[in-house]
Amino acid sequence: MSTRHFTEEEMNRLWASSYVLHVTPNKVHFSAEFKRQFWELLQTQKTPNEALIELGIDPDILGKTRIYGLKAMICKDVRDGKGFRDLKEYVKECTNPEYRIKRLEEKLAYKDQEIEFLKKIVFLGREDTES
Repeated sequence: MSTRHFTEEEMNRLWASSYVLHVTPNKVHFSAEFKRQFWELLQTQKTPNEALIELGIDPDILGKTRIYGLKAMICKDVRDGKGFRDLKEYVKECTNPEYRIKRLEEKLAYKDQEIEFLKKIVFLGREDTES
């Protein structure tokens, strides 16, 4: 997520696009159709900026960070075989109990890794003071 917030004028310009589903000062959500067309343009060797311009979105409003994130998210969805989804489908997925359990299991596994790493640091610190 970018740290730069959209101005009121930028939000209005984004809202003017039929591809924009929702805009807040720090986020913009694009339609599945936008994502499909953006992906297709990338496949024709267009840069993300060129693709955005062709789809009627000013890349200067989004900024480099958001454009990079948009491209990465779309590429990940394609790679994962999820297709192009609208905001409603993301929300539905995130509230799905199986999805939430999977995310909690991933977080727990990550915390276990962190604990093991911290144990090693403490162990190494003890060895240094004993030497």
